[in-house]
Amino acid sequence: MNKKSKLKVWVMSYEFQPNIVGGLGIAATHLTRALSKTGVQVTVLCSGKSNRLSVSNPNVNLRILRFPRNSRYYNHSQKSFKASSVMRAVSSMGYIPPDIVHVHSTEFADTAKKARVQFLSPIVYSCHSLASQGINSPSGKNQTKLFRIAKKIIVPSNWQIGAIKKRYPLMVISSAAVIPHGVKPISKKKKGTPNNLLYVGRLIPSKGLEPLIRAIALLSRNHSRGHLTIVGSGKPSYQRKLKTLARKVGVTKRIRWVNRKPYGTVQRMYASYGAVIIPSKTETFCLVALEAMANEVPLISTLSGGLKEFVNKQNAQIIRAVDSASIAQAIKAFWSNPTVSRKRITNARSTAARFRWPAIAKKYKSLFGELKKGSKA
Repeated sequence: MNKKSKLKVWVMSYEFQPNIVGGLGIAATHLTRALSKTGVQVTVLCSGKSNRLSVSNPNVNLRILRFPRNSRYYNHSQKSFKASSVMRAVSSMGYIPPDIVHVHSTEFADTAKKARVQFLSPIVYSCHSLASQGINSPSGKNQTKLFRIAKKIIVPSNWQIGAIKKRYPLMVISSAAVIPHGVKPISKKKKGTPNNLLYVGRLIPSKGLEPLIRAIALLSRNHSRGHLTIVGSGKPSYQRKLKTLARKVGVTKRIRWVNRKPYGTVQRMYASYGAVIIPSKTETFCLVALEAMANEVPLISTLSGGLKEFVNKQNAQIIRAVDSASIAQAIKAFWSNPTVSRKRITNARSTAARFRWPAIAKKYKSLFGELKKGSKA
């Protein structure tokens, strides 16, 4: 396929490996790489940690432009990259105009809009979650803009479509489509003991961490070997609150706190634990659950939000409610039924096999191709 006939996509994502904070960065990175391997010519616009614009070419179809978060390119109060500055920089390098602009992050709303006007390219917005600080926050305003200008909105779960419609009841969201996230298993290693539990994710109230800590306290009364490792970060005030709670209920020695680690490091941690636990009150999708399944680590999880679209009692131990008693009961049931757990691991592996990134990339490529045809009609 020659260069002119290749599908050309600009990807705009604040997070891109190695600058990954959560699921958005993981999804944007793996999806983009998988697309480039199918022959799509991809140019990534993302944030960088350097004070200078940098360019890299990981493969023949993938180019990455990392923009500094300084006053030249980024408006911190509006949480938005400066469209004119970004577009001038890209144009000065002679990059080919895109057939599709694929946006992952609200920080690129203005840049995407300018690219659409300049190139008449359809915008696809992958909405990984709703802006946590609300519709009137800078991120919320940028997200609203993306909903309005996107030709197609992609969400990872049917639950997310309902959440969007609930927040924007007066906006017609008829262009939404569901394409789930993917997963890339790592090499197998020896498994950890069932007593060692792992939580991976942001430290925020909706993740159910407070009832989880209380659940560990309930279990400690008659199960002396249970331990929990919490990997993630959040606001310092909330982290202090969680650690204070752990001291108050007497489980300081049973909980190990690990600050956010590089993505690859976290992936290698899974096999060292007996189970991954997800006590969330709400989840758009939850890549951690899928990663646990793919790496054959037992899963203990709620069915909140998008989780229920691939998690069930055949592939995970279910937490029936986000309270300490229910979480403790689920952990105890997992410990008490190793035979059932082994069957669930097998079923979970089969579930995860349906979500490999190459298969997910093909769905995006097909959608991009149809949009390209429509824009030329």
